[in-house]
Amino acid sequence: MNNRLSRRDVLKTIAGAAAASFFDLPTLQAAPKETPQSFRFVHLTDIHVQRERHGHEGFAKALKAVEALKPRPDFILTGGDLVFDVLEVPHERATMLFDLYQKVIADNTSLKVYNTIGNHDVFGWHPQSGISPKTAGYGKALVKDKLQLNEIYHAFEHKGWRFFCLDNILPGGDERYPYLGGLDPVQFDWFKAELQKTDPKTPIVTCEHIPLITVTGFGHDDLHEDKHWRFNDALVCGDTAQRLPLLRTRNVCLALSGHIHERDRVDYWGTTFINDGAVCGGWWKGPHRGIPEGFGIFDLRADGTFDYRYHEYGWKPQPD
Repeated sequence: MNNRLSRRDVLKTIAGAAAASFFDLPTLQAAPKETPQSFRFVHLTDIHVQRERHGHEGFAKALKAVEALKPRPDFILTGGDLVFDVLEVPHERATMLFDLYQKVIADNTSLKVYNTIGNHDVFGWHPQSGISPKTAGYGKALVKDKLQLNEIYHAFEHKGWRFFCLDNILPGGDERYPYLGGLDPVQFDWFKAELQKTDPKTPIVTCEHIPLITVTGFGHDDLHEDKHWRFNDALVCGDTAQRLPLLRTRNVCLALSGHIHERDRVDYWGTTFINDGAVCGGWWKGPHRGIPEGFGIFDLRADGTFDYRYHEYGWKPQPD
């Protein structure tokens, strides 16, 4: 038998092997659809920036602590009461405070800042202010102008999550309660419509100043009189019963607030309500009711779950 292969036999063998290799190749798959990434943001509420008691230096230290976090946050979300205080001060001081707030941010962080306003950010509402409603910047016009906001309330998207910064500061109309908590009818309708436009699977975070839900009031003896707990609308939003059903229509995972300078966490109807401690603690005089100066750190995942911790940044009260 002749064991020598002809040139034609060799070519046939090579061609056959190549064909077999080709058909043995795995089927090419389309690239998997990109999923949203996990990410971190920080929640800084009740900053109350001022020069008195070196409050501007305290805010700067908080921002430096934010910058030092690893991993570095994607952005800063503020919870209102950015300055202290424009409810009953002259226009000159009110302007100075907002300028100071912006300068401290510009000097200490390059992170994007999404702002929410609080009751102390509203110019001239206190009856003792002597500020006329005709004064330039009256009410929310000044903070809107200084922070360059198209609207006081707004929404934004980030890596598969949707965020709502709500303005829940309503006029109270008297000296005892110059403000109350809740959404005005226009904003309520906007919020309802925006939720309806949001995919039911999209995880959502809301941020507002006065809490929608909080248990912190139960630690205050003065709020219990004549066998009744007395929580007024300046402490907790008066429209909670109307808004909670809206949250249930969508995947609202987190509802953030401040205002109390205390901390609590309440899980109710599928939403986690977190009331954070204050950046200023007890108005730059030290911890407030045992809660040190600090801010919230949130690590969010694409499936709507998250991790949270409160970060004390080590501020020590300073004399004037």
